[in-house]
Amino acid sequence: MGSAIAAMRGLIVGFLLLFGSSPALSLATAGEAIRYAQHGNSDLADTEGGGHALGSGEIAPEEEAGEGGQCTQAAGSAGALFYYACRARTLAFGSVERAIVTFTALLALSTLLLWVYTRRVANAARIAAEHLPAVERAYIFGGPTDLFLLHDQASVRLAMQNYGRTPAVIRGWLVEFLAQEPHGRKPAYDESKRTATNEILEPNKLFSPPVVFRSEIAAPFFIVGYILYDDVFRQSHTTRFCVGVARDGKAAYAGHAAWNGYD
Repeated sequence: MGSAIAAMRGLIVGFLLLFGSSPALSLATAGEAIRYAQHGNSDLADTEGGGHALGSGEIAPEEEAGEGGQCTQAAGSAGALFYYACRARTLAFGSVERAIVTFTALLALSTLLLWVYTRRVANAARIAAEHLPAVERAYIFGGPTDLFLLHDQASVRLAMQNYGRTPAVIRGWLVEFLAQEPHGRKPAYDESKRTATNEILEPNKLFSPPVVFRSEIAAPFFIVGYILYDDVFRQSHTTRFCVGVARDGKAAYAGHAAWNGYD
């Protein structure tokens, strides 16, 4: 941002150095010298013309020349470019009032450009700050594993893995068996079966609690549940799962998409 401000100031200074030495300012200085010669020297009071060394009629052509009369167009593109540059300088700095207006306009333009630049930098920083957690956070996925069927009775374990770039803190999990496939859009569980914990799961690490979950429902049945965890940005997340188990022990995802969602 400091380099942008310096560039803006350099642009204004460049314009002033390029166009500040306008004929009008030089003529204004010359006019002051002429008026001093006319009125400030008492020794010339006895000369002809009422005591004036120079007549007022000789000043007007020079002042008119300062308004653009000195800009001549030469042959060729370079001559035309020089002519229009001269005209632009005359229009912008043809008088003290015009120079002030031009300087004010340049200052306002530099302020506007600086505001646009600052806003773009702020937006880029905000987008980067919002994007960073999504890239660096933990992503925990998991579900039932080690399914074992015996006389239509089943037991499973729970496994989960961190696929993110930073550690996660496992806050709890729930595993529940249902006789009917859930179809509701809003998952609902028996919270009395929830297990609270405080396990840290490193990136790319697999974790399986030593608990064995047993079904009181004969196959076919459905295994539903979720995993709760926090990322390093202290944001809480939930990964849900819903798996259908057939009589032959084959398992597949089931239920509405909300029962297998994550955030």
